[in-house]
Amino acid sequence: MSTNCGKERLKVHGTAALAALLLFAASAHAAFEDLGAGARGPGMSNAFTAIADDVYAIYYNPAGLALLERPEFAAAYTQHLAGLSDGSGLNTSFLGYAQPLKRGSGVIGAAVQNFSIDGNFYSERAFYLSYGNAVPESLAIDNLYWGLNLKSLRRSFGSLSEASDAYSNIGARTGLPDPVLSGKSAVSAFDADLGLLYRLDRNYSAGLELLHVVTPNMAFSSADTDRLPLHAKLGFAYNNTLSNVIAQYETLTAPTGSRDHRLTMAVERWFPWLLVGNIGARAALSIGSREFRQVTAGLSYRAGRISVDYGFSMPINTIASTSGSHRMSLSLRFGPEKADESVALTLETMRNIKAGKISAPVLKVSGELSPEANTSVNESLNRARYMETEGRYREAADELEKALELAPQDVQLLKHQSRLNFVAVQLGRLSDYKTDNVQAALYRSALAYLGGSDEEAVNQAGYALSLRPGSKDINNYLTQLELTTGLKSKKIDLPPETVAEVDNLLKMAAEAIEQARYEEAVYMSEAVLKHQPKNLTALENLGISHFAMGNYQKSLDSWAAAYKLETGRARLAMINSQMEAVENIIKQPKRKIEPEAASAPAACAAGRVDAPLAQRFYREGLDLYSAGEPGKAEAVFRKVLEADPCNIPASNAIKRIQHEMNRN
Repeated sequence: MSTNCGKERLKVHGTAALAALLLFAASAHAAFEDLGAGARGPGMSNAFTAIADDVYAIYYNPAGLALLERPEFAAAYTQHLAGLSDGSGLNTSFLGYAQPLKRGSGVIGAAVQNFSIDGNFYSERAFYLSYGNAVPESLAIDNLYWGLNLKSLRRSFGSLSEASDAYSNIGARTGLPDPVLSGKSAVSAFDADLGLLYRLDRNYSAGLELLHVVTPNMAFSSADTDRLPLHAKLGFAYNNTLSNVIAQYETLTAPTGSRDHRLTMAVERWFPWLLVGNIGARAALSIGSREFRQVTAGLSYRAGRISVDYGFSMPINTIASTSGSHRMSLSLRFGPEKADESVALTLETMRNIKAGKISAPVLKVSGELSPEANTSVNESLNRARYMETEGRYREAADELEKALELAPQDVQLLKHQSRLNFVAVQLGRLSDYKTDNVQAALYRSALAYLGGSDEEAVNQAGYALSLRPGSKDINNYLTQLELTTGLKSKKIDLPPETVAEVDNLLKMAAEAIEQARYEEAVYMSEAVLKHQPKNLTALENLGISHFAMGNYQKSLDSWAAAYKLETGRARLAMINSQMEAVENIIKQPKRKIEPEAASAPAACAAGRVDAPLAQRFYREGLDLYSAGEPGKAEAVFRKVLEADPCNIPASNAIKRIQHEMNRN
């Protein structure tokens, strides 16, 4: 509702009008205040621009519609500022639906939102027609999406006795018609919003939404102006399967003509219950111009196709005698059954086990510390663990030292410091572990040692030495590691050319898993096991790939074989928990995670394809590459493209070979 001075303020001394003013006292702008939609976004104080991954993207960032794979419907209801002393009722309702079109054609959506004060005393209604899609391939910008809202806005007030008998400024009846209430009782206008969403990588995203880009005039009288100000929102988010951390900045023109600014920090966390559903919790704090302060929180429950959300918000130091705003929403997903969140979480955990991100036990301080000290210790520990997974061992050791300064007697931290200092002195930093075979083996050795898997650490160090037999540094690291652990590395009874072949196969299998080419990962991992039946990495690859393909029993068998070879207690516990998760999934109706398909240009997709021939050539190329003959492999991969011009794995293989040959 408008709270501008002059004729645009409803000149009514009734309780509902007072309630409307109270609602927007903290951040009054104009009609169609940004009240949020649903319950999940408002639970994060509307800091949803960089997430926008459900049907409420219609409201928060239409670019996010492009991420939806299934039709979604949502209904929500909000009671604003419950418990006002005059008993006023301020409510918002929302209905929305999103429908993905055929592949590559984007997603359309439609919604209606209605805000009302005491029934028909005053209302605002917005109709949305939305569209979101990826930017055209010609721009060569991956993971960038755009969206557009076309809106019809209408505001109105009901028939009131004050229209023909207005109040004076001192609250007395005048017997004269009110200049506002006796005029037009409704006004409509066209409006539009624009949105952009960019996925920087798997864990980071940024979103931009521009609301009211046409700044429509919502004045009741043609002689007046009440334009909705352009409202810009910019959000950044860190997200993974379990959590979101968001920062959002907003700005728009204030009623005084100056700029209003608002900053919001929000967090969201999901707690999966494999056989029951997923529980979500979120909270946020917002601060802004003109003493705006607000805290919000929310809860969610997801199971299969259904989501139920609750949101709560409370203004700080602005409105008294209220129990805050309360929101409830229900979302339904339709269409072909996709893997539910629990299956996706299991796959993500498997990936993390393989990557070593959860291979070591979570470091906790056993002694009692002050809240401030405990916060500082945890921050240092989190940074140390992150640096370990990035191969930055000296920096990790420095961060752990900061934690020990505050908890110098903590036994667990002291034990981990001993191991980390050893790795930091011996290896320093492994900056090329993702591309260099030798560094990759050393990286696996370091992660295993830090996680307590001494036998695997020694064997991986021995494997690194077999790849570079003349290296004094690697030989010294292996010798010191054997002395420290009291173990001897297993002798690799393979000729050097076979060792190189195995390493190439593992490297390509890891790349295939990263790009969701699971069938190729299975083929290459099985080739490794023909040479080394007890290769732990290959078994983990099979466990992940078979699970992603829906072959749950094969996945379970592979993880069981890996469990027998694993020696670290922490990794054993994690693998065991994943085996239990897979067993529970096997007991349920079969589901499957569909590998992410790389999009091919429409021009080549229409060409003639000889798939069996392309597959045969592709495997032949893999064999040649893994055997150390990249030149011959490149020639065969080009034959793949002749049989299948859109074969993305073959194109990637050629690019990789060319990169390696240029580097050498």
